[in-house]
Amino acid sequence: MKYEIKGGSFPVAVCQLDAGETMITEGGGMSWMSPNMKMETIGGGMSKILGRMFSGERIFQNKYTAEGGNGEIAFAVLQIRRAHV
Repeated sequence: MKYEIKGGSFPVAVCQLDAGETMITEGGGMSWMSPNMKMETIGGGMSKILGRMFSGERIFQNKYTAEGGNGEIAFAVLQIRRAHV
C-alpha cells in the first residue's frame, strides 16, 4: 500500500492498494473509493465488540479489498479541532 496526503484546509489521505490487498479501518472516515474496491463491515465477535465499546473505539470496522486490479480509496478527517496552547 502507498498513501499520500492531499489538500490544504480539508486534507484527505489517498491510499493505493495493490490487487488483492486489504486494509481494515474504523468506520466513518471513507470519503471516496474506486469502483473495484469491495467493502465489508466486520465486528469480530462479542468479546472484541465489547472491548472496543469500553475502550472508546467504534464497535464495527470496515474492511476494504482491491479486486480485479489496483484500487484507490480516500479518507477524510470528520472533524478538525483547534488546540489552544
